[in-house]
Amino acid sequence: MRRSWWVIVAVPLVLGGCGSGDSPAATPTEAPAAPWIVVTSGSPTPSPAPSYGSGTRSPYPSGFLPLPPGVPAPKPSGTGSCPPVKNQIINGAAATAATTSGTVTWYNPGTANLVEYRITAISQDAMLGEQRDIGWTVVTPAATCGYMTATIAGLDRDTHYVFSVDVVSKRDSGDGNYAATVARSGVVKTS
Repeated sequence: MRRSWWVIVAVPLVLGGCGSGDSPAATPTEAPAAPWIVVTSGSPTPSPAPSYGSGTRSPYPSGFLPLPPGVPAPKPSGTGSCPPVKNQIINGAAATAATTSGTVTWYNPGTANLVEYRITAISQDAMLGEQRDIGWTVVTPAATCGYMTATIAGLDRDTHYVFSVDVVSKRDSGDGNYAATVARSGVVKTS
C-alpha cells in the first residue's frame, strides 16, 4: 500500500508544473511572412502542332534497303527436286506393315559424306522377359537426293512397331564416322 500512495501523490506534482498558466504568453517579435504559395497570371501553353519533314520519297519499297550495285542477289539453296535438309531434326519416315515385315520410306539428301543407313523396328508392346532383337537392315545411300525405301523382315505377328532410320556419316574433320537417328515412323501394327 505504501507504494501506491506515493505514486498517486507524485503524478499530480509532476503534471502540475506543466503549463500551469503562470508564465507570460509569448508575443510575436517578427512581422508576418509572405504567403508561400505564389500564383502568377499568364497564358496557357498552346497545343503542339505536328511537324512534317521535308524531302523526297524513296524509290524503294518501305522496309527494304537497296543492295549496292554489283552485289549478286542471294540464291536459294536446294531445288524443287532436292530441298535443303536441316541438320539435327528428325524427319518423319512413312511405314506400312504386313504380316511379318514392314516397309519404311525416308528422305535421302544425297550428300557425299553419307556412308550407310541402318533401319530397325522397335516393338512397342510390353512383354515379360528379354525382348527379341530384330537387328539392323543396312542400306547404301543413293548418290542423288530423293526418297528411299527398305523392307524389314522377321517381325512378330499382331505387334506394334516404330521404325527408326539411322545414318552413318563421315565427319567433316576426317576424324572417323558417326551415327545419328535421322527419321522415325509412327506406330504401325503387323497383321
